[in-house]
Amino acid sequence: MANSENIDRSEGFAARIRRHARRVLAMLAASGRSVPRQEALIPPQPAAPHSPYQIYRGYTDADLGLFERFAPGAALRPAAGFLTNFLGARTRLSCVQGIEGADRMVLGIPVPNDGWHSDAVEWIGLLKSVAAARGCFTAMELGAGWGPWVVDGAIAARRLGINETRLCAVEADAGHFGFLLQHFRDNNLEPAAHRLVHAAVGTEAGVARWPKVADPAADWGSRPQAEAGPNAVDHIGRSFAEWTDVEVVPFAGLLREQPAWDLVHVDVQGWEASLCAGAAALLDTRVRWLVVATHDAKLHGDLIDLMFHRGWVLENEKPPRFEWQQGARSLLAMTTQDGTQVWRNPMLAA
Repeated sequence: MANSENIDRSEGFAARIRRHARRVLAMLAASGRSVPRQEALIPPQPAAPHSPYQIYRGYTDADLGLFERFAPGAALRPAAGFLTNFLGARTRLSCVQGIEGADRMVLGIPVPNDGWHSDAVEWIGLLKSVAAARGCFTAMELGAGWGPWVVDGAIAARRLGINETRLCAVEADAGHFGFLLQHFRDNNLEPAAHRLVHAAVGTEAGVARWPKVADPAADWGSRPQAEAGPNAVDHIGRSFAEWTDVEVVPFAGLLREQPAWDLVHVDVQGWEASLCAGAAALLDTRVRWLVVATHDAKLHGDLIDLMFHRGWVLENEKPPRFEWQQGARSLLAMTTQDGTQVWRNPMLAA
């Protein structure tokens, strides 16, 4: 999930990241620190007094205690060509356009957000799933991009002494899938030891059309379409000269690959409720924690309705924000900040 404020959806994920990277750099400049040094660590910001009518955090003060459990025992070292988060996970700057200025940067606790990619709610969902794991951490990420959440989950699990991980990541874009393989290697995870799938995910197996983007590092909002010829327009109104076939793998089949999943993270640009509805029975019996990015207000409500009626517990949530655009191609095209829902399965996770 990407953070943004009052930004047209067509501006794209990379542009939103650039805005946040500039904010982080400005914070460091204002403090008089030099970015390349280890001291260039953004400290956690104390919670300011606020009214719930003005600021909707989506988490409690008790939730923030989770971050202390995963703090590294020693200072993290910056690395040339990488952005390092508070867990020690390294993101190669070339994977995401707009963070080039964050070279050698080491980020602090992601509250209220991590400064460039996700807010505290999504992080809290990840850490809750890791904290509840026992012996082995199993996680799946759909619409994985470069695989931040499965990799962060594996590193967080190590912090708690859980060294066995079984990870599955599914990504349809060929360029992003290359980033995914590299991100695993950059963080001492062997891709061949896990289930990394170059495909889209759906309710049934098949083939769909996927846009060919000029720069994969600059595009993070695509999704498959049933049909698309030259210069076809996508779900948010963008035209692409070329489209290619991509395999679609069924969500249910992926869930059956493990008897239990500590975490399933879903971020597939608007298909989330349909995917979860199509595999609801398997989610009930195999998934302990579900973290879902929501891309428009209707989707956010549809997913809450689905999981409520299946008896799941909504631990944390933050709705998406949007700005009305008369004549927009879709509700998703008006979204300026994605939402997040963190669900606990009381049948499997106390």
